[in-house]
Amino acid sequence: MKSMSQLAVLSRRWRPSEMKLDLFQEVVLESSSVDELREKLCEISGIPLEDIEFAKGRGTFPCDISVLDIHQDLDWNPKVSTLNVWPLYICDDGAVIFYRDKTEELMELTEEQRNELMKKESSRLQKTGHRVTYSPRKEKALKIYLDGAPNKDLTQD
Repeated sequence: MKSMSQLAVLSRRWRPSEMKLDLFQEVVLESSSVDELREKLCEISGIPLEDIEFAKGRGTFPCDISVLDIHQDLDWNPKVSTLNVWPLYICDDGAVIFYRDKTEELMELTEEQRNELMKKESSRLQKTGHRVTYSPRKEKALKIYLDGAPNKDLTQD
């Protein structure tokens, strides 16, 4: 990155024919253009430009998702021209983008293979600890009193 106007996103290739995800690769963009993102993904992957599909990862880094769900559950190829609009809202560095070759067929799994993969995925997702559910309640500020008791005159709620 050479300037504050650049945007760095982390890309991860989804390979449906192998049911696996590649490692993260950083992509530095000069603008928030979807076309530029697609061009950069084309450069690093070798996938023809017209065959690249992408989706924004859900949640926070590393945006873990089961390989059994990724093909259907993500919003592939959103109809936008810039990254900073709905449904992407990519305005800051560090967003995770999954991409794939739209001509690559999804691997057909037998019931046994699916069960095996489900076991692997559930242990992987539990190990990383990213399957945490958060309380929907708003956080409250912590008040620390140094003299032992709260002074009713100074505190105003």
